[in-house]
Amino acid sequence: MQTRNVTGTTAHGPARAPQRWRLASLVAVACASMTLGGASTAAPAAPPVATTYRVVPLAPNGFPAGINSKGQVAFTSFDGDAPRAWFYDGSTVRNLGTFGGSAAVANALNELGQVAGTAATTDGTFHAFRWSRPTGLVDLNPPGVGNATGLDINNKGQVAGTARFTPPSPLSRAFRWSPSTGMVDLGALGPQSTSVATAINDAGTAVGWSDEASGPRLTQVTKWPDGGGGPIPLNDFPSIASVAEDINNAGQIVGSAAFDTRLSDQAFIWTQAGGLQGLGTEPSYLSWADQVNEKGLVIGQLYSTPGDRNGFIWSRDDGLLTVGTPLTDFSDTADVNNRGQVVGSLNGRGYIWTRTSGFVDLTSRVVGAPAGLTLFGGLVLNDSGTIVANTNAGTLVLLVPSACHALPPVAGPVKYTGAAHAGALLSFSAGFQDVDVRDTHKAVWSWGDGSKTTGTVNEKSGSGSVSGQHAYRTAGIYTLRLTITDSSAKDSAVERKVVVGGRTATTGVGAFASPANAASAGAHRASIGSFAFLSEGDAGTAAVEVNVAGLALRSSRVESVALDGARVQYSGQGTVNGKGGYRFALTATAGAGTGSNAGGKDRVRVRITHTDAVSKAEVVDYDNGARAGVNAAAKGATAAGAEGSVVLGEGAIVLR
Repeated sequence: MQTRNVTGTTAHGPARAPQRWRLASLVAVACASMTLGGASTAAPAAPPVATTYRVVPLAPNGFPAGINSKGQVAFTSFDGDAPRAWFYDGSTVRNLGTFGGSAAVANALNELGQVAGTAATTDGTFHAFRWSRPTGLVDLNPPGVGNATGLDINNKGQVAGTARFTPPSPLSRAFRWSPSTGMVDLGALGPQSTSVATAINDAGTAVGWSDEASGPRLTQVTKWPDGGGGPIPLNDFPSIASVAEDINNAGQIVGSAAFDTRLSDQAFIWTQAGGLQGLGTEPSYLSWADQVNEKGLVIGQLYSTPGDRNGFIWSRDDGLLTVGTPLTDFSDTADVNNRGQVVGSLNGRGYIWTRTSGFVDLTSRVVGAPAGLTLFGGLVLNDSGTIVANTNAGTLVLLVPSACHALPPVAGPVKYTGAAHAGALLSFSAGFQDVDVRDTHKAVWSWGDGSKTTGTVNEKSGSGSVSGQHAYRTAGIYTLRLTITDSSAKDSAVERKVVVGGRTATTGVGAFASPANAASAGAHRASIGSFAFLSEGDAGTAAVEVNVAGLALRSSRVESVALDGARVQYSGQGTVNGKGGYRFALTATAGAGTGSNAGGKDRVRVRITHTDAVSKAEVVDYDNGARAGVNAAAKGATAAGAEGSVVLGEGAIVLR
């Protein structure tokens, strides 16, 4: 059950002193849980009281794996060119570590505070892990098993995912892990077939997909009940390509299935009694269901065209509700809890939805936020209504629905004035708020070029701003970080990219909504990605950077730059999380362009691939086109013309 509100892992491993970030005093104590309006069954007699939220900064960037009922959060945050897995326990953020490598990604969290994910080893492979505070990081890979990813964890501590059991064979198989059995190969629908377990419920039933190699179906929804017996294909429907994304404790399964030779996936729910049922998303170009809660409420995504995405909410009683208007609005659904609350993003603004209250803009409900702070999207929430969201300040934050005290300062987005040319002096500023009005503050600018400067702080009664000036000597893409520390030693940080080029440079920088399952392995939740690109003259002077879904792409060689009116396309070679051997393509379209895109939205499409060392086949690591991730790789269903996601907030694409 792909971490709706829960995610987890236990682990032991090499003894490491966890890195800590100072944060608020124990939020679980200081901020009492508050009930949000609207269960999914009956409307209250009177309108619910409007809920407000306090902001707790979690990380200067990143995306969450889940939040449990205790308010614990597992998430991934980028540290330079590498993603790192973290755990927030209500007062402290802990680095979960790696198996000697530089990268780790958290994918799931359960009610026990256990985290599942994948972490790099010293030999460059990735092993599945389970982590908990008592045991630390536990390597789930038995000897001889190659790359493995823990994708989900249930409340019994069982982990499901995929692993390469017979390296260097290119075949990966679904696995289920428990302390008593270790990692068990769950098998596939044929001897030369691959399989992936994407979710697991508390009964230990894992679901996902398997291909059939020589069979008539390309991929097939598959489940693996606990206790053995091998894979069971859910072949009571005529799809030639289907994938399961989630399963709840009632055994309801959701995902996507293609019902004709066009391989146009449509969202479904499957039950033991009723078999497979479409969710009414036809005749959309494409749709899929991501999650189902314990009451059968389903969320997912649909595309009206390859470039136009909307989230949807479905229930058996009320049918299909599309988030926004197709072809006009751009939206997604990111998480659903067991009280029928849904969070996501609508036209670049985070929302919470209930049946009784409808869609509520999260930014409008935040108390004590600095001016200019916008919540791009609600990403995960628990049954108490506490939400993890992403902001235009490049930060991951916790939204607590009650009054809080002894919190870190909350910083707004960093802005600058001046033309970002080499040698030009730029002026930077950011506002901040602190609920502890007696605190004083100091700040440090880390400019991303190896230099640091003390920030100038102006403040009064918990409200203030930080300013600074800096000149970048050479053209390039820089990540600056502003760290603000209060007199109680609590701190938080914000980041932004600065693209420094010549006067005729083609540049772009910003954030974009990344759909669920855009990554073929690892992070499967909807998230917010960031991008930056720069070119002037030939491709040899160009650079591209992308941070998304646990992947930090840095171009090592840009082979092609194609500028065509309102669109620029980059392709070449790069590193992902510091490791070479990857190829990328980035297409950015300026909304203020000419022709068919005049007055439209800025869009960005990112595709990252590598070549399998054994089969020599292309493996799609990330694609935010019309159907992304492992399903698209299996079916070839990604549309070449898809433009990816809308650029959020104040992202700027300047094409010359």
